[in-house]
Amino acid sequence: MDNFVATEETYDWKREHGTSPTIKKMAHQVRMRGTDNQILQGRALGLWSKNTEQMNAFLRQSVEEIRKFQLLKIKKLVDNAFANVPFYRELYTACGYELGSISSFSDFERLPIVNKSLLNSFEPSKIVNDAEHLEHANTSRTSGSSGSPFTVYSDDNDIILDHLQVLRFYSSCLKTPLQESDWIYLLHHEGLAFSSLHGKYRTFQLPDLLPDTPLGEHLSYLRPRLLVTLPSYLPLILQHKEHVKSSGVEAILTNSESSTQQERDYYSKALGLPVYDEYSSEEIGMIATQCTHGNYHVIEDGVYLEIVNADSRGFGNVVCTDLNNELMPLIRFDHGDVAKRTTSNSLCECGSACTSLEEINGRRDDTFRTRGLEVVPSASLLAAIDDILITPDKTLKHFRLIQKNSETVELITQYSGAPHKSMPKILQELRDRISLLFGYSITLLHREVHEWPMQKSYKRRSIVREWEIN
Repeated sequence: MDNFVATEETYDWKREHGTSPTIKKMAHQVRMRGTDNQILQGRALGLWSKNTEQMNAFLRQSVEEIRKFQLLKIKKLVDNAFANVPFYRELYTACGYELGSISSFSDFERLPIVNKSLLNSFEPSKIVNDAEHLEHANTSRTSGSSGSPFTVYSDDNDIILDHLQVLRFYSSCLKTPLQESDWIYLLHHEGLAFSSLHGKYRTFQLPDLLPDTPLGEHLSYLRPRLLVTLPSYLPLILQHKEHVKSSGVEAILTNSESSTQQERDYYSKALGLPVYDEYSSEEIGMIATQCTHGNYHVIEDGVYLEIVNADSRGFGNVVCTDLNNELMPLIRFDHGDVAKRTTSNSLCECGSACTSLEEINGRRDDTFRTRGLEVVPSASLLAAIDDILITPDKTLKHFRLIQKNSETVELITQYSGAPHKSMPKILQELRDRISLLFGYSITLLHREVHEWPMQKSYKRRSIVREWEIN
């Protein structure tokens, strides 16, 4: 492996493919992001070197200090949006807003909630604070899995701050802080804003992980401290267990797809490494990350998060305000997800006073609902599948649970051999378990398939609600 050297050119991480033509070919399929240039890398490195301690100290502040910081950011963000963004000026004028009207969070939370559909109905020039910057703005476009493709415009400062928060999270997952010479190994279709900071804090990226990818050999060559992956790839990573452990990987981080704590605990035990999750999106960036004690903490120097319209179980809609993106403000943005706050008032053992989330159920459209429209926790549904289908049975290859209506759920399975017990007994156990979660008896249908519908790994959906709620 080449020694890293900061040069006038952007560090070429792709050359660190070792002797594997497969790794080389896959690495060269990665698209270089427009932000990944020498100038922005240098700015990010300077800020990281100067502000690391301050960023870490933010997490250890009191709740009162965090809220004071957020309210000041929100006041400035809203007033700037009202003064300079046509969309917000029109929206807020209609509800009687005037400059300087926010003096408390309750004032702020009376402002209208916005969503993709509403923002998409306006021209880009109407939803940014300076239309002249659109041509050179950084853009990210959501995949549109919800049926509404959406483009986010951001300035360089937002990109840099988001990346520094990523580095802070990565560093927090290690026993000792991330060092300049450390490698991060990324198994993901989307890369970070910067592949390195002038050759420091380097990332090697593969866009996919296939059964024949020589991952283990390359990990042994590169010796990264962190492995960042989609949860879908954990079974394949497990096949390289010995190389993963001997290569020096200290922790595995998951993101982009829903995964349960049970799933992550299983692979953590099997690999002998901690597995931590990240809740993020293209629109906002990082929203919440798991600490070493397993709690999700909101990134409160980057986002103000609300849980609105909570049901009797505490599950409500995730509404986010991006505190860093001044070019295209996302203020009280309905994220389309469902989550639940932690009810405990005690400080997390990690020392963070940031808001904690007890459970993140993912996309609102894929969250099961009772006939009274209460949320059925996805983690509890997946725990039932885990206990009744997965743990005792090694022949189950795939499953999907689909809510057809308020009374009916369908289970689709694909087995590589005979189930561990008769299917009627399995379905009876599962029906009883799911009925307890709904609070009334449901009908459980079953369909066995021989060919599983092909999906992109990062689009996996094991919990699907087809029932449309009016």
